[in-house]
Amino acid sequence: MAFVRKGRVKTKAEADQPDIHTSEDLLLYAEKKGIKTDPLNIAELAHELGIVVRYEPMDGDDSGSLEMNDKENRWIMTINSLHHPHRQRFTMAHELGHFIKHSPISSRFHDTNFFRNSESNQMETEANNFAADLLMPKDKFDYFVQNKSASAEAVAEYFQVSTIAARVRAKQLGYTGHGL
Repeated sequence: MAFVRKGRVKTKAEADQPDIHTSEDLLLYAEKKGIKTDPLNIAELAHELGIVVRYEPMDGDDSGSLEMNDKENRWIMTINSLHHPHRQRFTMAHELGHFIKHSPISSRFHDTNFFRNSESNQMETEANNFAADLLMPKDKFDYFVQNKSASAEAVAEYFQVSTIAARVRAKQLGYTGHGL
């Protein structure tokens, strides 16, 4: 769920960022900053973007949240510490999707069980697609499936995502069968 807001002053970290609009832009930015991209060190990337990442136990199916702390003028990302590390990575990438795509129009994002919900709104779908593109870029995904393994489990382990995330990404990229 996102709360729509009127304009606000950018944080220093946001003002210092080059124009980043896509997952590809963000991966190039990570490479320029010397951040590991294979697989992506998502926590370091969030930190480099000036986002404070916190791991806390959250209720039920709550996966994470991203919100602007107006008093400190900085973004705070909270990740459910009770979830598997692979799910946490997808949640972080999802929240970065909100940060890149939606922070100009909203200052708070709270996600519950977003990945399994195909009925989610457009912003959630965009954030999910952004996360999948960021963590499992098409070129690297294709290379791995064609040259290493077409097993969903192997793909998931390589990209450090859940098996379901690997299968959904495979479907997005047109793969069928092969354990994907």
